[in-house]
Amino acid sequence: MGMAGDMFSAALIGLGASENGVIEAMHTAGALLGGIDIEVLHGTLPQGLATRQISVDAQEREPLSFVDAPAFLEKALRASGVRGGYAGFAHRALVILCEAERVAHGILGEAAGEKSQAPLTIVGRAHTPYGDQAPYQPMQESDAPSDGFYVEMDPAYVDGLAKLESFSHLYVVSYLHRSSGYGLLVRPPWKEGAEQYGLFATRSPNRPSPIGLTRVRIHRVEGRRVYTGPLDLFDGTPILDLKPFIGSLDGAPAETLSEPESGNDGWLEGSDHLELHRRGVPHDHPGGGQLHEAQDILLDVTGAAWALQSMGVDLGAVICTEPVRVGGGRTGPTSHGRLPVPAPATQAILDAYQISHEEGPVQAELLTPTGAAILAALSPSFTSDKPDLSDGMLTGVGLGEKDFGSARPNALSLFLKK
Repeated sequence: MGMAGDMFSAALIGLGASENGVIEAMHTAGALLGGIDIEVLHGTLPQGLATRQISVDAQEREPLSFVDAPAFLEKALRASGVRGGYAGFAHRALVILCEAERVAHGILGEAAGEKSQAPLTIVGRAHTPYGDQAPYQPMQESDAPSDGFYVEMDPAYVDGLAKLESFSHLYVVSYLHRSSGYGLLVRPPWKEGAEQYGLFATRSPNRPSPIGLTRVRIHRVEGRRVYTGPLDLFDGTPILDLKPFIGSLDGAPAETLSEPESGNDGWLEGSDHLELHRRGVPHDHPGGGQLHEAQDILLDVTGAAWALQSMGVDLGAVICTEPVRVGGGRTGPTSHGRLPVPAPATQAILDAYQISHEEGPVQAELLTPTGAAILAALSPSFTSDKPDLSDGMLTGVGLGEKDFGSARPNALSLFLKK
């Protein structure tokens, strides 16, 4: 049938993930939103397969902003002990859902469907003291911890660092992997009132192409590491490129705005808020756009990431053995509240990530935006080969909330090779 976030987490319990551990991880995420009650219901399909269903009792809450949601998720993952690639999977699911919500609610404008994409290579990772909150501009050099900032290159690109140390400064081009949502007109925190500015006239990190550019001093190069002055990046931020700052071409690397080469402040002239950025002080910014499935994505993806980590699942070896069912109606899309089936956010994910899917077989929503985001974040390969259940395969079945009768159980089946 289809897929929802709670069905996926329930099926992982069926595969052997600790039921108490999954519930605790989901409770941790729910506590950030104000508390929640979770119950796992056990059942059996007519074929004799054991099933799990996660029942969540929670009050309606205001949607989270695109900007706030990543911080909530990061706190939930850290408190639940989810690390490494499993935390990365959770953040990918959130970014995918935020992107789909922007498309679904028209935040991208009329040209949303005309976006083009270009492949970019990650050449290294930034290492900084910032795990939960990073400044929007680098802190002052005098306040920075010794050797607290460096870029560690992938071994394949180390030879490209030759002679870099002959420069005093460089540009660090980064991929802002925690960026999750943007609007073309934004209300920056720099100015009082409700006046909006074009996204490209701001320094917001939430952009169509979330690329960061930081000019920083080079301290030294040691093997794969380029030790630098302060960076305004989260620890582990992917680095796309390093470019030397050339004084005679780019202007002197001035430390104050009093020197002509450093440029002016444009419409930011006279802003008190600018001082926070000059000093590299972390602070909150309001976002543009809201994550309508915040409760689902935070609970379900935290529980799923914890379960995947506890079982040591290889996230690079996920396979879908049949198309996901999205649901539908008698004469095409039917109503889901005031939205069609599949919901616009779900359709945006199906289109962007080329997920193999089919309509029907019932008049209902089967694939939710959260379920689609989790599926896309897993980056599965698709095959028509059915798994050989006799070859040491575990089976886990997660049920959805809707009941279509025993003939068509609303079920998601997962298989795990021992």
